Amino acid sequence: MNWPPMLLQLGIKNRRNHIRLWIPLFIVMLIAFVFVLLLAPFVLITTIILWPFGWGKPLLLGGPAIFRCLCALRGLKVDIKEGNQLILISFI
Repeated sequence: MNWPPMLLQLGIKNRRNHIRLWIPLFIVMLIAFVFVLLLAPFVLITTIILWPFGWGKPLLLGGPAIFRCLCALRGLKVDIKEGNQLILISFI
C-alpha cells in the first residue's frame, strides 16, 4: 500500500538568502481526519438522499479517490527556476 506523504519540503533560494522549511503534513492529516469524522454522518445522509438520482455512488466514492490522489503525491518534486531564484517543493 502506498502511504500519503508525511513531510513537505519547501526551499526558496535567491541571491540574498536561502530558506528551507520542513512542514509536517501528518499534523495536517490528523486535523483532516477529525474533520472527515465529523462530516461522515452528513455525507451518508446526503448519499442516501441522492442515491435514486444517480449521484449517491460518486459522492460515496469521492473520499477514497481523494485519498488515492493524496497518496500519489509522495515522491513528487517540483523545481521552479526563474532568473536567479529557485523554488523547490518536495513531498516526502
